[in-house]
Amino acid sequence: MNKLTKIGASALAGSLVATAASAGSLSVGGTWEVTGEYTSGAGSSTYKALSNNGNPFGSKGNLSFSGSGETDWGTASFFMFTTDAQSGVSSHSQTLDMGDMGTIGFDQGTGAFGLGTIDDKMPTAYEEVWNGTTATTTDILDGSGGASGVFGYKNTFMDTLVNIEYAPAQGQGDATDGGSAHTDANADGTSLNFAVTNSSLVDGLTVFAGYGETTYDRAANDVANIDTESVVGGLVYAMGPISVGYQQNYTSGSVSATNTTIGANDVEMFGIAFNVNDALSISYQEYDNTYKKRGSETGDGLTQAADGIQAAYTMGGATLRISDVSVDNSGGVAGNTEDRTEISLLMAF
Repeated sequence: MNKLTKIGASALAGSLVATAASAGSLSVGGTWEVTGEYTSGAGSSTYKALSNNGNPFGSKGNLSFSGSGETDWGTASFFMFTTDAQSGVSSHSQTLDMGDMGTIGFDQGTGAFGLGTIDDKMPTAYEEVWNGTTATTTDILDGSGGASGVFGYKNTFMDTLVNIEYAPAQGQGDATDGGSAHTDANADGTSLNFAVTNSSLVDGLTVFAGYGETTYDRAANDVANIDTESVVGGLVYAMGPISVGYQQNYTSGSVSATNTTIGANDVEMFGIAFNVNDALSISYQEYDNTYKKRGSETGDGLTQAADGIQAAYTMGGATLRISDVSVDNSGGVAGNTEDRTEISLLMAF
């Protein structure tokens, strides 16, 4: 072998080593779920009566990708979650772990930063008691940031996790993959919010709190986009197989889809969960949302009340889950009741 060939071979070997050293890891996972949902309830002048019209069964598949690799600044990670084409949901996030300097990231719909991480932390065996009812995430916690296109930072200081989210000019028509942001100045809203969590004060106790606000650059007659302010506080205590939680969320300036005069949502949540054994868990939750009229946010208003029980039984890679929920004044409409039972078979891979 001549000298030139030797140099070329050495350079190639060095290149391969460098490539292997900088290569990251990738993992793929997913679930497939079959559900049966039954709803009933008394209607009102606003809502049609709920009934079991149509086929109550459905299914969906979820696929997730996660990976990480080392950089000169720290460990870079990404996460992508996508569901079946019929639902059309895709979300992803990119983060950079800088060690003691904390973690920065960009989030597109995963809820990895800010108030969205503590919107409902009540113990449950299956899902939130309001999930699937006419209650919405806006009712739970408005002004908690954008659904997509947000920047985040989190770090731990004195055993307390601080989680910050900033959403620049978020609103209707946020930019998506390869898309362009909207230009309607009446809908643009800038959001800044944070959440703090501590689990070191008492063994088994986790306390959390947060604050956020969204301000809109809008025309004076734009009723649909009102500046919002949110405050969250709660705790969860775990003792052996039992977990108990209580939480309050308050949002001023919010707008209901059915009543544009609503000016605040005052939410109280309670939950208790019991792990019967390694395979079976059960839980009970309550959720009360008092709608308050704009201009008199301190006054009493109509309360939407929900309570429900959940159970989950795991058999290897499959989990059978059930939820039974009852709602009064559903959607903030007096006399509108809602009863919902859901059965789910989830298979993970």
